[in-house]
Amino acid sequence: MELQDSKTKIVRETFPSETISIIGDLLAGIILSLLILPLESFVVLILMIPALLSLRGNLSGPFIARTSRDLVIGNFSIRSWIENILATYTLSIITAFFIGFFSLILNLFFFKLTILSYQYFFTIPIISIILALSISIPTSTGLNYIVFKKGLNPNNIINPVMTAIDDFSTVLCFFLSIIMLGVP
Repeated sequence: MELQDSKTKIVRETFPSETISIIGDLLAGIILSLLILPLESFVVLILMIPALLSLRGNLSGPFIARTSRDLVIGNFSIRSWIENILATYTLSIITAFFIGFFSLILNLFFFKLTILSYQYFFTIPIISIILALSISIPTSTGLNYIVFKKGLNPNNIINPVMTAIDDFSTVLCFFLSIIMLGVP
């Protein structure tokens, strides 16, 4: 019976957060389309979006998991949290650089568009991901803590909710970095 209760509890905790994730991702996609479709550089910029969203998920997901693990097993400390943050930012910046590099290569070989200066291919993903992580890290840590204190399993709830929040913030930070840099 305990196994059945465990399955039921997991479904009960996870289903609402997955619903939030799906709705949030749909809205983030709509907002992204509305924000960057009118831009002259849309064709080039759209190359970066899937990689940035994937990067955000691949790096903030493990950050969230490590934070919730530390809370659950009672090993959460400021030192380990700061190390986790530094590792996440370092990996993000390195990977954002490669997103820019591969976007530039794809543009040069397949599209041959000269809408953007080469520097934008690197600065847009780096600025976008740094801004997005600056929202994601404190939000996910706070949510992990709140959910854990309420006696729920953060591993079942936080990742799906943060997917929606992170996708929204990545889209908005992407657009904000485009505006800040004056991209046409």
